[in-house]
Amino acid sequence: MVLFDFLYLVVIILSLPLWLKFLFKKEYRLILKHRLSPGINPGNKKRIWIHAVSVGEVKSVGSLIEQLLETYDRDVVLSVTTPSGFEFAKKEYKDINVTVINAPLDFSFTVKTFLKKVNPGILILNELEIWPNWILKTKKENIPILLINGRISERAFKRYKFFSFFMKRFVNLIDLFLVQASVYKEKFAQLDIPVERIIVCGNIKADTAFAATGSLPAEREIRRYLKINQIRNKKKILTLSSTHLSDERVVIPIINKLRETYSVIIVPRHLNRIAEIEGLLVKHEVTFARWSQAGLIDIENKTLIFDKMGCLFNILKISDIVLMGGTFDKKIGGHNLYEPAVLGKLIVGGPCYNNFPDIGRELEKRGVYKLITGPDQLMELLLNTETIDFERVKTQAVEAVSKRRGAVDCILKEIHTMIPSFTASID
Repeated sequence: MVLFDFLYLVVIILSLPLWLKFLFKKEYRLILKHRLSPGINPGNKKRIWIHAVSVGEVKSVGSLIEQLLETYDRDVVLSVTTPSGFEFAKKEYKDINVTVINAPLDFSFTVKTFLKKVNPGILILNELEIWPNWILKTKKENIPILLINGRISERAFKRYKFFSFFMKRFVNLIDLFLVQASVYKEKFAQLDIPVERIIVCGNIKADTAFAATGSLPAEREIRRYLKINQIRNKKKILTLSSTHLSDERVVIPIINKLRETYSVIIVPRHLNRIAEIEGLLVKHEVTFARWSQAGLIDIENKTLIFDKMGCLFNILKISDIVLMGGTFDKKIGGHNLYEPAVLGKLIVGGPCYNNFPDIGRELEKRGVYKLITGPDQLMELLLNTETIDFERVKTQAVEAVSKRRGAVDCILKEIHTMIPSFTASID
């Protein structure tokens, strides 16, 4: 552990010019403070500690958190790595008994402080987040560690495989791996993890997507919130979901050619890119309105840039067609396909849905996901949808997600075996 502290210190010193400027900003100093010590007091009872990296991971554990609170007389602590994920979590869980904290920096003394204050009876890691000191210190305290919704990209797999002599020690301290699909079970097994400690539970995002449909507002309410002129808007709505530059370069050049048939809503993955998106729209002479700076928006004639976190699922509900962001760049690998699919939407995108290979392949096979490679092919598809049976698309999409439900129940079953000393609030 001292070795890792030393290595982290060396990295910090060498990268000092890159991050020193952030210390002059109050919000970053506050984040640093809370990543060194959480502002919470030790609980009387052992808590359930869940860790998620960013917004997508925070959303995905929603159903699990609700079930844990119903099942156990225990507090839940949710740690989050990114600032956007932290802010989203504070908003998402403000009405239930969940304490949201910044994730600890991986120094041994920091992790020790967090363990003392959080007082966990179990540590649950979402997807694949492995930090040496965090894992070592947690196991030293005899706290069980569970990895849920496990997956590993091809790039990450090669990296872990290359450093297997180094990572094996920490990976094998995790008690149980609950993975999304059999393909990931095979990959984790190749990292020298005993196969009996790897269980296929499915993707928790399927359960979360289904649960979220029950609390969606009415379409009229969503349109009102988006400031859309509800009288004039008669066109189909094309939503660009969680976009990156690679996606926008495919769609923005043809928006004006789609204008007679489609209204376009852009929901970027990262809000700090709004100026870049506006520059691209100006370059291609596309008129637009930014949601936070506009009054009533006529999206028949203006592209809407939605510049707020946490409302994408609502926007997908009023959409006719969804272009999935991140699917034109293999390094990104696409974003959550379960959300538009559970709403029965036709999805278009590029060939890179490698973050969701299982559901992606099935949606493409069922005719729900239309694979395109560039602007011309996209325009041809969008302007010739009369041959597409949208009712069949809806049925096929919902069915594909429905058959993947059950991950939360699978995870809860394994949690029950790992924390039998916890007092359940149900028989």
